[in-house]
Amino acid sequence: MILQILGLSCLGVLWINSEPTIRLRLLYKKDDLFSRLINCCMCSTFWIALLCSQNLYIAAVCSILAEFICRKLNSGSL
Repeated sequence: MILQILGLSCLGVLWINSEPTIRLRLLYKKDDLFSRLINCCMCSTFWIALLCSQNLYIAAVCSILAEFICRKLNSGSL
């Protein structure tokens, strides 16, 4: 279960920091649910983990962990 949480968290971080998502973020300027999925690491990881695991607890923990990982990676102090 711990490896599943860690793997889904890393998947969410990779989704947010991938080049296609960054380009999509630059092109899509509306403020709706889709823009939250491509801008927010916590939101996108929650939905990715919920679709993959079908477990609300795992999705919540994955999204919080992914947000911590993303902030640490983007701060440059790794």
